[in-house]
Amino acid sequence: MHYRRSPDLLLEWQDEAGPVLVDCRRWRRFTARPRLLALLNALDRPLTTEEIHARWGGSAPNGEGNGEAELAATQRALDQLSAAGIIRSSAHTVQAPQGLTPYELAAHARAGHGPAANTQQGSPPPARLRHPDSTETVRLTDSDELPSRPLREVLTERRSIRDFASSPLPLGHLAVFLARSARVRGPLGPLGFQQTQRPSPSGGGRHSVETYVIARKVSGLTPGAYHYDPFDHTLNRLAPWDDELAAVLNTTVTMPAYMEHPPPASLLLASHAARTGWKYEGLALSLIYRDAGCLLQTLCLTATDLGLGACPTGTMRPANQIAFLKCHHDGLLHVGNLALGIPGPDRDIAGRPVGPRSS
Repeated sequence: MHYRRSPDLLLEWQDEAGPVLVDCRRWRRFTARPRLLALLNALDRPLTTEEIHARWGGSAPNGEGNGEAELAATQRALDQLSAAGIIRSSAHTVQAPQGLTPYELAAHARAGHGPAANTQQGSPPPARLRHPDSTETVRLTDSDELPSRPLREVLTERRSIRDFASSPLPLGHLAVFLARSARVRGPLGPLGFQQTQRPSPSGGGRHSVETYVIARKVSGLTPGAYHYDPFDHTLNRLAPWDDELAAVLNTTVTMPAYMEHPPPASLLLASHAARTGWKYEGLALSLIYRDAGCLLQTLCLTATDLGLGACPTGTMRPANQIAFLKCHHDGLLHVGNLALGIPGPDRDIAGRPVGPRSS
């Protein structure tokens, strides 16, 4: 019989409680005493009872030796740990890999237990994120004269577009696109909760996901990075176009989507996590990811309806590595991206893809 530590374990430290082992698959916790940690450290590969005893059992307190009684005590300890799921024996039926790390299992398990106790303390973070570092405000048109199509048709034609025309994205199209997909419709009561009504659903009406526009080639808009303010429908300029911004576009959209050329524009989605965490601490990250997914689908369908091409990507970077987020580095989580532009020439007259590169 061989034993090895469970791959589903994480070690965390709790205030005034010391280290704790977390079984991320079953969401169980165990006090992590130094002697147990020493055993688990040795079980980074399968070992027999005798091998484990030689490394661990011989270090028992009170100078106990390596006799049969001590070996039997080690075996009993291994049996108990195996029954608890902290270690696994060779007799354990190995489950098919789920493709999830212990960190992912832990986040999923924690979300299933609902919000932590004592949430909603103090005033909630505001629903509107301001950028005092903005150097210019561009007011977008309120006109919504562009045609719209039946939802059934839009759903049928939605594709991830990776090839864009060389012509710039019209600013008027970008304005209508943002208004239809992300603009605030109004507040949700009670007003003190800082909840808003928007086109996409969001856990608790928190809407933590902020939209940033990386404009490379948008007619009527100086190239650079902008924050979209969904309350007054404006773009607030945060950074000029430079090599650093081009690198952000390349690493978050162009390369991950296997595009031959960068899109005229992209959206970078970043969550003001405290907005959701104030109400849902403990499952906030799960809700933020779901909110981002809902918003991305709304963005994709809106783009399709307007005859624009869009392609979401999931590549994420630490906020402190994105220069134009410097004003809110500590409070933002990068959660997604969307390439945006006029579809390229590999589209038929009805706007449908004719090549194999759409999904």
